[in-house]
Amino acid sequence: MRKLIAMLALLMLVFALAACGSDAEMDADLVITRATEATEIVEEENIQVEAVKTEYCFVAEGVELIPGADFDPTVLPDAASVYTVPSCAIEGTDNVYNYENFEVTAFDYGAGELIYSIYIIDPNVTTPEGLSLGDGLNRVLELYGEEYERNGSAYDFYGTETMLSIIIQNEAVASIEYRMITE
Repeated sequence: MRKLIAMLALLMLVFALAACGSDAEMDADLVITRATEATEIVEEENIQVEAVKTEYCFVAEGVELIPGADFDPTVLPDAASVYTVPSCAIEGTDNVYNYENFEVTAFDYGAGELIYSIYIIDPNVTTPEGLSLGDGLNRVLELYGEEYERNGSAYDFYGTETMLSIIIQNEAVASIEYRMITE
């Protein structure tokens, strides 16, 4: 029904344009082209909106670790070590949980701990997308795309509330960090 109404409206527009002294066939093509261009722009905008909503997370032992989310260290195997450092995110201190292959930094907010950052420290561990330490820049761009901010040797990929920072040294991934956006 909507298609029928749209087609009738388009025909009325074509006849109105023809009555104004212009070529009806040419004007119909122009109207159809403009409608097609508008649809393509909207579709491109929707794709951009989807990319902005990306949140970066690391998966360990089947558990999603998302910067900015609650952290329950009991859902993972025991950490090899836990130590306290001055916080980079808030006033106070952070707890750093050092596991065999990665490290989680979390801060106490009273009712629990929030994940501030996650570092991958073992080249045998991959991100959920398949990146590991030692991979080349081409692999980074293949997996995460061209939408990044470059800060020295760091390639920062931003989500809404999280970021993925990948440092390239000697043409290889030297560091992978997931971090909560605090600014």
